[in-house]
Amino acid sequence: MKDLKLRLVWAVRGLPDLAATVQGWRLGRQRFGPVFRVALAEIIARESWSPERMAAYVDEQLRALVRLAATRVPYYRALFRRLGLHPDDIRTVTDLTCLPVLEKQVVRETPELLVDETLAPAELRRGSTSGTTGTPLRLFHTDRTIQLNYAYYHARCLRVAGIEFGRRPYVMLGGRRLVPPGRSKPPFWCYNYAWKQLYMSSYHLSRSHLGAYVAELRRRPYCGIMGYPSSLYALAQYVLEHGEEPLRLGTATTSGEMLYPEHRAVIERGLGVRVFDQYGCNECAVFAVEGPDGQMYVSPDYGIVEVLGADGQPLPAGEVGELVCTSLINHTQVFLRYRIGDRGALEPSRSPDRPAFPILRRLEGRSNAALVLRDGRRITRLGRALSGVAHIRECQIVQEDWDRFCVRIVPARGYQPHDGEQICRNLTGYLGPVDVRVVLEEQIERTRGGKFETLVCRLTPEQLAEVR
Repeated sequence: MKDLKLRLVWAVRGLPDLAATVQGWRLGRQRFGPVFRVALAEIIARESWSPERMAAYVDEQLRALVRLAATRVPYYRALFRRLGLHPDDIRTVTDLTCLPVLEKQVVRETPELLVDETLAPAELRRGSTSGTTGTPLRLFHTDRTIQLNYAYYHARCLRVAGIEFGRRPYVMLGGRRLVPPGRSKPPFWCYNYAWKQLYMSSYHLSRSHLGAYVAELRRRPYCGIMGYPSSLYALAQYVLEHGEEPLRLGTATTSGEMLYPEHRAVIERGLGVRVFDQYGCNECAVFAVEGPDGQMYVSPDYGIVEVLGADGQPLPAGEVGELVCTSLINHTQVFLRYRIGDRGALEPSRSPDRPAFPILRRLEGRSNAALVLRDGRRITRLGRALSGVAHIRECQIVQEDWDRFCVRIVPARGYQPHDGEQICRNLTGYLGPVDVRVVLEEQIERTRGGKFETLVCRLTPEQLAEVR
């Protein structure tokens, strides 16, 4: 039904822009409401706070969150009872260590137990993680959480980069598929007049269409572009390889993948931008943004970040360890001491403008692995393959050849053959006519860092060279 509606929209000239504008207006009401407007000014005001004042604020927010968790969230109410803890036992950030680390497996198996039970079902907005570090997790937010998250994003990221929704035209190069997979002619984009946003789908960012993307970006001026590093890199590389004049897009914000120095250099040259990288997660547990000085600053008033060693103990500043995060803005689905799955190091702030914001260094764990189609398109997200499938503990997609894929599944309780069949339908619906087989496994092997790759491409270097 969804694909049918999509085909109908694209069959009539002008309807894609109208549909995008209506959707932008609808999402704008959800994201930029009264909570957003009040929080935006407060977030900006806290940037110049001293470390002592910020620490007092964070402790105050933590106490409120712990009281909520211990009384209204089933998982934590049971945990506090089992440990013999009272909410007053956790009054500062240093007291958090009396709680165990929350693992992704708990979130995967019982996500509802982390939700505030006093919230009405109609208040909950359902979502998921991207699936880059394993099976996507089911998430729950309210409009309050969503608006707070966007307020931080606007205040600490977009404001620095000079991108303003609805005021100055900008470009979003995102992962949504705007047209059917078999479509071979542009446009692969639409214009959201409500936000002054040109939305370009990265799904059709193939070697045969890159020129059309670049030509569209030259049609009118834009103040900035947002997207995954790999997508922006593909555009910029095309411009440089064809000897064209660089695009003049002003600034670029990147997220979702590792931004490597060599890719940053190509993006800045080819797109004519200054790049501002960003790090966060759909659980709203951590938020860090690159500042004008090139350092990645963590927002302590958004979430508490601990760096733990192999023994579970805090590591000194500058040492790389597991990132364990506590969201201060998500009072819907509560994450206390949540092992996010990435590694990094924290150092004290070096900015006189943001003295209370620690620096996040040596971030590890974000994967740029991708499936590669014959026309050069890169698929970097697992989430769509698992849409509508709930009984899977772990999943890995292995590309064995251009049109042959193997889905390795570690099943959870309740798994049925139709779950695997649904994954096959999802993949063929997204990638086109490809051969997909499902293999059940007891475990998917880990890397030396203790993770497993969710996307594995076994194309040979010679095959990959064909699409470069």
